[in-house]
Amino acid sequence: MTYLRPPTSFLPPLSVLCTHSTTSIQNALQDLKDIYFPTTPLPPTRMPSITALPALKQSISDAVHAPHQKRTGRLKHSDGVPDSGYASEEDDEEPGGGPESEAEDMDVDVLRSDEFERDFTIKWLTGLMKRSDAWIYALDSAEEQEEHSRVSVIDEVCELLARFAGGDEQQEDDALTRRFTFPLSTEGQAVTVELNDAPLASSDHTSVGLQSWASSIIFAERICADPARHLSIPRGAAPLRVLELGAGTGLLSIATARILDYMGIDANIVATDYHSAVLQNLMRNVQTNNVSVQVESLDWSRPPLLEPYDVILAADVVYHPEHAKLIKNCVEKALKKDGVFWMIIAMRSTGRHEGLWETVDEVFPDGGRGLLRNEECGKECGGEMKLAVVHKEDVGRREGIGRADEVGYRLFKIRWLSCRYCC
Repeated sequence: MTYLRPPTSFLPPLSVLCTHSTTSIQNALQDLKDIYFPTTPLPPTRMPSITALPALKQSISDAVHAPHQKRTGRLKHSDGVPDSGYASEEDDEEPGGGPESEAEDMDVDVLRSDEFERDFTIKWLTGLMKRSDAWIYALDSAEEQEEHSRVSVIDEVCELLARFAGGDEQQEDDALTRRFTFPLSTEGQAVTVELNDAPLASSDHTSVGLQSWASSIIFAERICADPARHLSIPRGAAPLRVLELGAGTGLLSIATARILDYMGIDANIVATDYHSAVLQNLMRNVQTNNVSVQVESLDWSRPPLLEPYDVILAADVVYHPEHAKLIKNCVEKALKKDGVFWMIIAMRSTGRHEGLWETVDEVFPDGGRGLLRNEECGKECGGEMKLAVVHKEDVGRREGIGRADEVGYRLFKIRWLSCRYCC
């Protein structure tokens, strides 16, 4: 018979999280895995995302709003599902008893089924996620490698929360239905979108579209607040043509369809992605919201000839140094000469996606003054028009959404421009 200490006796207090070393937190996580998942290894590290289900949110809420709950001695298995990777409800009392807490070792089977200890563990992990920024950036600037280690630890926290989300036998078809409501520029109106967020199929970047990312949420809200600016509403009778690259769960396309429907504007909207599981989930979301959005597969590395679009949208689509180049190639084939391409990218300061937003500036020249500079197109361009950034804006983090390594978001407005000297 195996005996282990209960989490209430060894989880470090979060009120002084910044004083805990990386090793101490790693050891605490290992102890939790020894209790709850001793024989099943964690899946490959993947990017954290919002995967909160109602049952666990209620479990966390109950723990937060009843911090002085007494143990009743009643043992019961809890299958609550946590908010993995995003800030949860504010708690009034910091979880974590610390290693100095005294408690007798318990039989592991009894401990694993103890509802109080399980709820305490989930609350502690969720609290750690909320404070992850402070813990990661509490280090000196010289401790860059340690900072990377702490980001990896936070990824591991997310994996543990995800494992609690599905219980000991989590299935890949477990999913979360999320509902977004964005105020529309028209007074009294709002855009509501219901999405299915599915667990990531693997660590492969092509499956990240199974979940809704903070950049798409922020950009959808902005489009709803000012549709005329972002959607270039046409004056003629021709339908507005809208293309989304890397649509993922389809938030931008579905929100755009809702907006244009409210405004009585005829439109052809095409949402594209590549990963087969993402496309299936995208189609499901389009059907759930009953909107007129066409779903198509699009490989950025081999884009087909596309009928030109008035508006192209993309959110959080750069996960590799080559992605910005591939996206530019797609847009060159698909954007009308008077069209507009909007792209929002998460700015990540640590981890494997650190600094990738800067590749957009390397690929798309600066056209902020309305014309390209000579050195950016070459003396022999012959008057050729080129895609260039005409406006970019940095957007700060929003409470309650976003990965721990996201320091903000950069929104790019890209159009076709001519060279100052040749045209």
